[in-house]
Amino acid sequence: MKTYTVLFAQDVPHFGSVEIAATGDEDALAKTRVHWERAQRGEEQWPLTEAQHDSAVLDRIVEITDETGRQVAADIRLDTYLLSIAPTDLSVKLIENASRMHAALEVIIRHATLGLTANELGKQVNLDRIISIARVAIGGVAGGAA
Repeated sequence: MKTYTVLFAQDVPHFGSVEIAATGDEDALAKTRVHWERAQRGEEQWPLTEAQHDSAVLDRIVEITDETGRQVAADIRLDTYLLSIAPTDLSVKLIENASRMHAALEVIIRHATLGLTANELGKQVNLDRIISIARVAIGGVAGGAA
């Protein structure tokens, strides 16, 4: 029988609050962002001090190695949470609207398939419907009409 070493990981949310003096709502948001950046650089006390272990997410098997140190598995999800990187505002909008865009594409495919089957795809009314569905889906990402 072999012996395997398993490295697990779990992200546990931490919460904490600070007091920020500001002249209004927008100033409060701006100063909050500055405070967070300063805390990350160690220039302010770290605000996240209260662990919420019952709210843990991102349960993972980081890796499994055998007794010789050979990795046999890595990055295996143990829960339904998805960790993603959204480097731009557009990336965030694409992620947030993915299910709507998927549903719109299904409708577009259904309309296009029906049009092809009936040999009516070239008719303006079918194309208008397809374009309308696509514009709504893209508008959710672009923040307006496409």
